[in-house]
Amino acid sequence: MLSARFLPIIVSMSRYLKFLPICLLCFIANSVIAEEPETPASPESAASDSTSTTPTIPRTEPDIDQNIISNLSQLESPDTEFLQLDTSKNGEKLFAVYQAESSGVLQGGIIMFPDDKTHFDWPGDLNYLRTGLTEYGWHTLAIYLPQIEAPAIPKRTLPVLKSIQASTPSEGDTAVENTTEEAPANQNAEAPNTPTEEPAAQSSEATPTEPQEPYHEQAIRRAQAALNYLQQQETERFIVLGIGTGAIWAAQYVQQFQESQDLRLVMIDAQQPQSESTPDLLKILPEIKTTIIDFHHNSRMSTADRNPISPERRLKVARQKALTNFHQSRLPATRDDWKKGNPWLVKHVRGVINTYVINAEKMSRMQDKDMNSASDEQGPGAMRK
Repeated sequence: MLSARFLPIIVSMSRYLKFLPICLLCFIANSVIAEEPETPASPESAASDSTSTTPTIPRTEPDIDQNIISNLSQLESPDTEFLQLDTSKNGEKLFAVYQAESSGVLQGGIIMFPDDKTHFDWPGDLNYLRTGLTEYGWHTLAIYLPQIEAPAIPKRTLPVLKSIQASTPSEGDTAVENTTEEAPANQNAEAPNTPTEEPAAQSSEATPTEPQEPYHEQAIRRAQAALNYLQQQETERFIVLGIGTGAIWAAQYVQQFQESQDLRLVMIDAQQPQSESTPDLLKILPEIKTTIIDFHHNSRMSTADRNPISPERRLKVARQKALTNFHQSRLPATRDDWKKGNPWLVKHVRGVINTYVINAEKMSRMQDKDMNSASDEQGPGAMRK
């Protein structure tokens, strides 16, 4: 009975016993391979492998101006023309976008200075005015200004730490003293014939570098190239419009060329740029004799404003200097819809320009005409020549 009950189990085990030798051989082979020590690679081969697999790539800083210009050069608009104007300096090019007026009645040309960290087709006020004012008779030419370099980080000095290091010698100093004490015993040792390397500070002589051109000179040169282009479009009246930090460079350009060119200044939310060669707007405004239109979005002007060129400060300077050519206008906050644009902004700016530029010129011409006619009139009984 017992053998009959265990017979099926013995038969099934016999089927798997024939694979037992093969399994034992595989186990022994794997253990022998695992116990074999790996031969370490030589340093030369390891270095060659590392250099071949990971090549050294020199570090390069991205050119922000070039990247922005390359992207904007692909601007596809049937009304906008991408320009590359010569600035007459070593083949330098001014990148700008130009859009001709579409009303049929030419009013003049507008040169636009963008805000810092933006470009000539930045979505917002600049784009709305650049495209919207062309419907009211204005050629618009928005120029690209290079990025303002960030101010250099000042060198950190720790006088207290220097005094502490001078009073307490460090471990490196004690090690140097020990080596100097042992040096006389080894004077008879032959010194290698390798030349001694001088310190980096002494060996590397300061190579003369060309001084960097001030930023305001770069902005003025680009604006001059833009004005030359607008003069070729049979334009006689010009407006220099600056947004944000661009208002500072626009004001400086008008102040410098107001006597030789027919210029007017329009500023929108003027801001102080972070540049060492930044002019003082509050000192430039009194020197401008032509029309100045100052737009801002401040809902409430306060004397506690820390902005050195805040709207209130600009208005205060205009009142102190009795600038009758200065006109300030507040722009209420409106909903910005990039799909529909901002027609209210365009109409408001256009209306103020019509009032203080176009209509003011008409009134001036009429007054001059009346004065000339009055001088030609003669009293009764006077003989006419």
